[in-house]
Amino acid sequence: MKNISLLKRMGWMLLVISIQFIYFPTSQATSGGIAPKLPIDVIPVYPIWVVPYFLCYPLWLFGIIWALLKLEDRDFRAFTAAALFTLGIGNLTFFFFPTYVDLPFITGDDFFSEILRAIQIAGGTHAALPSAHNFITMLMMASAIHLYPRRRWLWIGILVTVALSTLFTGQHYILDVVAGLALGWLGFRFGLWWVERKN
Repeated sequence: MKNISLLKRMGWMLLVISIQFIYFPTSQATSGGIAPKLPIDVIPVYPIWVVPYFLCYPLWLFGIIWALLKLEDRDFRAFTAAALFTLGIGNLTFFFFPTYVDLPFITGDDFFSEILRAIQIAGGTHAALPSAHNFITMLMMASAIHLYPRRRWLWIGILVTVALSTLFTGQHYILDVVAGLALGWLGFRFGLWWVERKN
């Protein structure tokens, strides 16, 4: 296979980002659908968990830069194929099978409560299942475990923390989290399969 230039890498990453940006209109403008809430979804809200929830954004940005500059061509192809698969399936699900979360009312006036209220407004209520926070983080952490297995407990710790943050901020239900993690793992495996198939 030919080497992938930085310009082509940037083009692929822009495509990935563009697909993920479909999340915002589906979350803000979609109506109807179902709330995938289970009887065990009685998890309390702790606004301090907005910290790891919010830190996902710079984590994802770092992941994109890392993919652009550090990955070998084969790994870049696998990561890109996985991202296109995962984000494509996720956003198609948001569009054709609308789901929403009944966001909790945040009563506190501390810094973390204010940030959580702002995230509730910005994120909307829809595009709940599968959880984008979880499928993007799973995709990145599964890739990190694959490439840097000696630090696997760090990557697993980040993944578990993010998953818990989506629950303890009231942004997602348990089914959203499980579906998001499953989709991210499936996407990661798809990327590896795609590269093997191409070879």
